Amino acid sequence: LIPARAAEPVEIEDGVLDWIRIVGEAPAAEATVIVRPFDASGADLGTGAEGGKPKRVAVAKKFQEDGPGILAGSAVKSILERGPFGIVRLDDGSPLPDGAIVVEGVFTELDPGSKAKRYWAGFGAGKGAIAVEGTVRDSAGNVLAEFRQRRLTVMGVFGGDYESKMQSDLDNIGEDIAKFLHHWVTGEKLTD
Repeated sequence: LIPARAAEPVEIEDGVLDWIRIVGEAPAAEATVIVRPFDASGADLGTGAEGGKPKRVAVAKKFQEDGPGILAGSAVKSILERGPFGIVRLDDGSPLPDGAIVVEGVFTELDPGSKAKRYWAGFGAGKGAIAVEGTVRDSAGNVLAEFRQRRLTVMGVFGGDYESKMQSDLDNIGEDIAKFLHHWVTGEKLTD
C-alpha cells in the first residue's frame, strides 16, 4: 500500500503499470480528472518509419495522428467506469477546477511490427509495440506521479492485423492508466 503522502518518492516496477513513481499526495476521490491527449510527434515508429514497407508506414502514420485521441478516449471511458471519480473529461482548454488532476504524456513508441514475421517465424518475431510515458499533475502543475507503460503486439491470426492490434493496445493502455488511478486513489496495492 502507498501512503496518502509519500515522504520520499516511491518507485514501483512491474506493478499495475510497467513503472510508477509516486512523488505527491494521492488525489481525492472527488477530484475532477482531465485527460490531455498524449503527444505522438516524437514517437519511434520502428518498422513504420519512412522508408519501410508502405502498409506499415501508412499504419504508423495513421496512429501517430489518431492514437492520441484514441488513447485519451479510452482513458476517459475506463476511468469513469472504474471510479471513484465522478467527473472525468478530455481537456478542452478551459481553466482547471480546484483540486483537479491532469493526466498527460507522450508516446515513445508506435511500432506496427511485421505481420509476416509474426506469421512465419512466430515466437515473438515481428512484434510491434506501443509505449507511453506520462504524468499525473495537480491543478497547480505539480507532479504527483510519473508512469510508463508498454504493450507488445506479438500474435494474431495469420500474423494479426496491424490496425486492429494497435487499436487494441491503445485501448488496453487507457484501461491500464485507469486501473493505476483507481488503485492509487482507493489505496489498493499498485503491485501485481
